[in-house]
Amino acid sequence: MDNQTMNSQELQDLANLKELHKGKGIAATICGVISLIGCLGPIAFICGIVAIFVGANARKKSQKTTGTAGMVMGIIGVVLSILATVVIILCMAGIMGSQVVEYTDKVDVSNDTMICDTVNTAITTALYDPSCQDEESLEFIEYYGDGYYYDIYNIFSDDCAFALTVQEVMGYDSYDDLCDSLDSEGAYSIEFAIDGYDVSTRVSGTDIEVY
Repeated sequence: MDNQTMNSQELQDLANLKELHKGKGIAATICGVISLIGCLGPIAFICGIVAIFVGANARKKSQKTTGTAGMVMGIIGVVLSILATVVIILCMAGIMGSQVVEYTDKVDVSNDTMICDTVNTAITTALYDPSCQDEESLEFIEYYGDGYYYDIYNIFSDDCAFALTVQEVMGYDSYDDLCDSLDSEGAYSIEFAIDGYDVSTRVSGTDIEVY
């Protein structure tokens, strides 16, 4: 009889504790639900943290009769929020990374186009330069003036007035210096084509071409 009375008393105490801390349990549940529904952003994360602490406190004070559901949902909400944040960061990093690569490629192409244009201007200038009308220069121009593309190395390797003028106007000390200044993927040299006074230049290994 005493045991039955004690058990009944314990049950009553538990019921009283549950009722006393019922508000905390409800609050934890509400915050947990918000954290699950939101899943993203600081509000969901904060609600999840609040649900965990309020739920844990309610469980402790009520001898685990209330607050469990809210605490569990809070934990799940916090985990989902963290995972979602990580995924967003990774996606943003991927997008930004691809944009940086694309921008870099455009800058490289622009740089090589300018170099190609500089070489084109240098050859055109030399063609119109009266000091480049000596016999050796005219032979050079006649040999390479068939409209076909030739590597710019042929100009750097010659010492006629025409070739020296082109080198001076270009502003590069050597063939290697010119090639080292190219940045585009696949670029390795500059080619030129002379057809009368019409000059075309292109970057070897790319689609860059200047007329």
